[in-house]
Amino acid sequence: MVTRRDYTAEAVEAAKSVLIELTHLLGEYRDNIVLIGGWVPELLIPQKPRPHVGSIDIDLALNHLKIREEGYKLIEDLLTSRGYYQEPDKQPFIFFRNVPFGDSFIKVQVDLLSGEYEGTGKAHRTQAVQGMKARKARGCDLAFEMVREVSVEGEIPGGGLDRVTVRIASIVPFLVMKGMALDDRLKEKDAWDIYYCLLAYPGGIDALVEEFRPHLSHGLVREGLGKIAAHFSSVKSLGPKFVADFEEAVDPEEAERIVRDAYERIHSFLNRLGFA
Repeated sequence: MVTRRDYTAEAVEAAKSVLIELTHLLGEYRDNIVLIGGWVPELLIPQKPRPHVGSIDIDLALNHLKIREEGYKLIEDLLTSRGYYQEPDKQPFIFFRNVPFGDSFIKVQVDLLSGEYEGTGKAHRTQAVQGMKARKARGCDLAFEMVREVSVEGEIPGGGLDRVTVRIASIVPFLVMKGMALDDRLKEKDAWDIYYCLLAYPGGIDALVEEFRPHLSHGLVREGLGKIAAHFSSVKSLGPKFVADFEEAVDPEEAERIVRDAYERIHSFLNRLGFA
């Protein structure tokens, strides 16, 4: 079980440095690349007074419908030129970057993802992007339609401050994809990320409801919300328990409080959208 304590400051900073490097490295393709996954809440939501834990890996969505022709360099060549590598026993859409840390290094995983529609058929789990494979992710198609741009500053691997503008998924595709992920795997942070967004999003649940209303006719949005609803249907559901587990609530009363709060907040949000 992965919990809050696994998100150490060193691992999070290493992943952030890789994110900054990737944004610069793949700048030629920036219009067709969107950051999804666990970094989105920290970059999308103001971090005071309630900071997010960040992420210890990178999920990049590649628009397989647009990235067809080779630019100055292939994406794979750009990655390998900066020390990104693959491992033979890992999936073909996963790259790694070793970030120097003291006398050793921190290994950061980078997943290349894509939308499901068009491209390869339903029987295939990946899309072809310049000869590489990018894993299809349910709901990812939405990320290319609803994008925010944010500024990120920090050190790149090996040192040197840099500032980049990162294209990230907005709150609607992020929560939709988290709903899909929560339904597809047993990962406590998926539930916690959903809860965090309801706790910390500017304007609270009212603002989130207004963000979603214009998109409620979209099939993927309805599917994602429906899956969140299924896993937060009661205080005994998997979703609220995962939230408390991620927080490592040892005291029974504190664990019960977190479970209850997670259920009530998400139930209130979904109820106003007609999903609870």
